[in-house]
Amino acid sequence: MNPNTKTAAVIGAMLAAVAAAPAATAAARPVLDLHGAGVGAYVLDAAGSARLSGDVTGAPFDGAYAATLASSDGSLPAPGECEPATAAVDVSGPQHRTLHMAAAGELCGTWADATYVVTHRFVGRYVVTDATARRLRGTDGWTSVILASDGRANIEAIDT
Repeated sequence: MNPNTKTAAVIGAMLAAVAAAPAATAAARPVLDLHGAGVGAYVLDAAGSARLSGDVTGAPFDGAYAATLASSDGSLPAPGECEPATAAVDVSGPQHRTLHMAAAGELCGTWADATYVVTHRFVGRYVVTDATARRLRGTDGWTSVILASDGRANIEAIDT
């Protein structure tokens, strides 16, 4: 092989490696990436659990959600206090698509005022325990449930 051919082959191999590198390091799109679409609502039931409802947008589909947030002792923590809690979220979308997420984490009370209206924040890890699409089952990640003054609420979840 002559020197020009060898040089061209080496340069070609290097360019191919450089061109392939960004594709290999690009992050995959999340399978689940849901965010509240507008402001949801919540009420407290007789057992002390918060029952949330609203709409979500994102992947794998937009839809309506119904969720339950329950602390370990059956009451919402006071501002500055945190305790273990669980959340269950059901999302239903177009064409009869559904998913169910179960989450465990920590629920903390916050100090709300005229400008900061969040009263409680749950942060935890979720797993999709049931879904109409098999590829969603077993998906896990981070979730947040927020309760705010005047019965307002919001949720978000993303696979990580």
